[in-house]
Formats: sequence, structure tokens, C-alpha cells
Amino acid sequence: MSLFIIMTAAEAGIVRGPTTPPAALDPVERQNGMFILGVAVLADPAHEMHHELLSGLPQLDSADPAFPPEIEA
Repeated sequence: MSLFIIMTAAEAGIVRGPTTPPAALDPVERQNGMFILGVAVLADPAHEMHHELLSGLPQLDSADPAFPPEIEA
């Protein structure tokens, strides 16, 4: 079981980039304009500046059939 935070491209743009040096967030793009980050970022103090936004976003288990598929190359 792996839990992920699901976000839009706009939300991903807000959190993408450096947080507390040397840490950074880089949401992974899935299909249909969805982006994901592992929920572990919520427990990492290096990303505290984004905890409020990220904690309010939906979370989904990767085993759930509703989990957005990968982008095919």
C-alpha cells in the first residue's frame, strides 16, 4: 500500500521546487493532468512551508482502481 497526494497541474506548480535546502518537491505527472506526491512529504519538516496546502488535498492508495495511470510515452 502506497498513499499519494493527488493534485492538479496548478497545485503541482505551487509546490514544485526548493523547500528547505537541500530539499525540493517535484510532483510526478500522471494522465489527465493529475500530479502525485507521496504522503511522506507531510511528515518531513523540510517541506513544512507546503504542509497546509498538501494536507488539504485528496489522497489515494496506489492499489485503488481510481488511481491515475502513468503517462505512456
